[in-house]
Amino acid sequence: MASLAPIRQHVLVCVGKVGLTVGSLVYARQGRRENTSFAYDEGWLSDPARFNVSADLHLAPGHQAHRAASPHDSVFHGALADTAPDAWGRRVIARDHAKRRRADPALPALSELDYLLAVDDFSRVGALRLRGPDGTWLRSVSKVQRTTPPLIELDRILRASSAVERGQETSEDLRYLQGKGTSLGGMRPKCTILDEDGRLAIGKFPSVGDTRSVTRGEVLALKLAARAGINAAPACVFQAKLDTDSTRNWTVIPRQTGHQFQGNLDSH
Repeated sequence: MASLAPIRQHVLVCVGKVGLTVGSLVYARQGRRENTSFAYDEGWLSDPARFNVSADLHLAPGHQAHRAASPHDSVFHGALADTAPDAWGRRVIARDHAKRRRADPALPALSELDYLLAVDDFSRVGALRLRGPDGTWLRSVSKVQRTTPPLIELDRILRASSAVERGQETSEDLRYLQGKGTSLGGMRPKCTILDEDGRLAIGKFPSVGDTRSVTRGEVLALKLAARAGINAAPACVFQAKLDTDSTRNWTVIPRQTGHQFQGNLDSH
């Protein structure tokens, strides 16, 4: 097996719509060993509105190292790991990379940083945003090529996602899902979409192995929680056409991103 080329890459970590710099992330890979370190920016530490972005970090100067405690843990500190794709998103990214690598064997193997940076800045979960040394938001897509689909594309998303689950996806299916189905965690198929009001939402759809309507059950649980006085997210069920003979139920739940988060940063 060919050895993996050493990698050392710097990424700026920012917060909120204003993109205020919080600190810097350094990712390093030597062979199959991966580790990261994070250092708070001096400007952030001196800001009266500062806060600790992750429970496993100290709000102090200097680089703070982190490595995965086990093969099941992340090489990133908790708050950054939360923005990375989980099982479903990683499957989409890995399948797309495998197809491209068959066409171009010189394409390097994916690193954990590749997975982290494969998520669109527009739809990345949470308030943290990532920026390259040249100032480019990672992953950036032009407005003309915006990868967050509207509700009217539910049928297409469902067909592409079902194909991935069955292992029958095409290169076009994977290109379509890149950025749409990679920003969210969890095992089940899902994607980020724009609802009828143009707001970001989570689209959760059925798995090909479901024997009951999991999506309807989730909406029922959220509505029961709201009636019990719990502050639960609003949710609704939509139908999407899988093929000419069948439809499937989707769950749509509103969500927020770093573009919507302001916190105490409005003065910057």
